Amino acid sequence: MKNIPKYILFALLGTLIGATFTYLLLSTNKVNTNNLTNSKLDPVYEAYNTIKNEYYKDIDDSTLIDGMINGIMLATEDKHTMFFDEEAKKEFETELDGTYYGIGAQIYQTEDNNVAISKVFTNAPAAKADLRIGDVFISIDGESMLGKTPTEVSKILRSSESSRATIVVKRGEEEITIEVEKSTVEIDSVYAEKLDNNIGYIEIGMFTALTDDQFYDALVKLESEGIDSLIIDLRGNGGGYLSTVTNIISRFVDRNTVIYQIKDRKNITKYNSLNDYKLNYKTVILVDENSASASEIMCSALQEQYGAILVGKTTYGKGTVQEMKTLSNNTLIKYTVEEWLTSKGNSIDGVGVKPDYEVDLGEEYFSNPIDENDTQLQKAIELLK
Repeated sequence: MKNIPKYILFALLGTLIGATFTYLLLSTNKVNTNNLTNSKLDPVYEAYNTIKNEYYKDIDDSTLIDGMINGIMLATEDKHTMFFDEEAKKEFETELDGTYYGIGAQIYQTEDNNVAISKVFTNAPAAKADLRIGDVFISIDGESMLGKTPTEVSKILRSSESSRATIVVKRGEEEITIEVEKSTVEIDSVYAEKLDNNIGYIEIGMFTALTDDQFYDALVKLESEGIDSLIIDLRGNGGGYLSTVTNIISRFVDRNTVIYQIKDRKNITKYNSLNDYKLNYKTVILVDENSASASEIMCSALQEQYGAILVGKTTYGKGTVQEMKTLSNNTLIKYTVEEWLTSKGNSIDGVGVKPDYEVDLGEEYFSNPIDENDTQLQKAIELLK
């Protein structure tokens, strides 16, 4: 198993280094809205024309328009509703497909408004350079990162002007300089291995377009090695495609089983598994405060309908569904359209999913992140022996 800590305090939803990327759930449902009349938009036109014609500096049209759209998104006061400019849109969509250019890590904004690493992908440049979870960015190529946003740090590391980056991070009380070779990273979102006692272990880092196939291949390999129980590690998994997590859950339960529900303005709709067969493994799922969105759909569905045991910490509590819309200027908006409920109709928004066994990671794991010090993993193994 990878000797990388899977738990980090104060983490928000992941941002991939290389792009602005907040994990989401995608819905196929549309929300009807009333169009504003021209007269109601007059103040917007007035503000635009005033700044365009009278502001003391020139500002190009696209900058003003992007700013207005972003203002509309911010007015919702919903942290999952946001605007992506053309560059960020391209990177965002590329990463959801499972590949991107960068160093292969996720970042988040700390409580003191700095940027730190929340996940490092296996075999990616960040892992090879020994960047670690919890590392706080001090500088990149001599430019200070203190006080910058994850978007700003991502953009710097996304730049193709140089194929390498000199990164200074703070690790504990020590500042460390690390050279990283940037490359196109295929996000291997699934890691698997067979543990002792015929226990299969599968870690899912995110739910990209490739994750379902990667999960299936990993499970088939473990089955060929004779596993009879399973640990699924969703710690640090901030979510992804709803269709992907639906496909994975559907491998465990048959189509007579409700796996989640969607609540819109008028109705609640139940969604069942897509398959006629089901797996039969005693299963433990590892979760933490950074298990969010699609991860919470998966762990709640398997807890309620499959009898999976949850170990770790209460999950993030993202119980809403987002839609994406490409605008005519090739920018993108992501906005909340629905709330999702667990298979039994429970809301987890702002609350999270409670584990059956609440287990903290001890200080020993942070100082020496090996399997033997991973108290949550060891509890899962104990339950499956």
